[in-house]
Amino acid sequence: QTFTANENSWLEPFATFMAIKEKHENIAWNEWPKDLQQRHPEAIAAFKKDNADEITFQSYLQFIFSWQWQNLRNYAASKGIRIIGDIPIFVAYDSADVWVNKELFYLDEDGLPEVVAGVPPDYFSETGQLWGNPLYNWEVHRETGYQWWLNRMQSVLRQVDIVRLDHFRGFEAYWEVPFGNETAIEGQWVKGPGSKFLKVVRDELGDLPII
Repeated sequence: QTFTANENSWLEPFATFMAIKEKHENIAWNEWPKDLQQRHPEAIAAFKKDNADEITFQSYLQFIFSWQWQNLRNYAASKGIRIIGDIPIFVAYDSADVWVNKELFYLDEDGLPEVVAGVPPDYFSETGQLWGNPLYNWEVHRETGYQWWLNRMQSVLRQVDIVRLDHFRGFEAYWEVPFGNETAIEGQWVKGPGSKFLKVVRDELGDLPII
């Protein structure tokens, strides 16, 4: 109960997302029934009522992992070992992050990405790298005080001692590819939030152990 209360901002939507996903044979959220796709309050409330045990079980799995992980982390600390953890700059499309926070990403009316992440052609790849992650609407993030990012960083810092922002270059500028393209050739560089974002992080969370 303590874990659930402390982690509720991400845990409740994540557990609900995973329970819905399992009920629908793990298909992507954009293929769920429309009312669940779009998170209509009545549909979500009905699902929670009918599937309370499944949602609680998903939360329980996260609790068990956290309990085991913190025991391991405490043991490492007792040996003078600090743990480095990644915060990948992008998230998967088929994730609770996107399903719950559609306004923070460039998605169309049907919930599909308008543009996706990648890397332009270079010495290693003639067609670039098409990663396919949905891209952030940084203007909306700025208007919300980057709260989603602050929550994300705080959550990871409860699990590790040092954070690597990966890849850091993407906060300065990132390669944007129209959704549906088969390669990353036809893309463009788009300016990221840059130092203004990092200043907000420092102002809100203080000097952080960031690589």
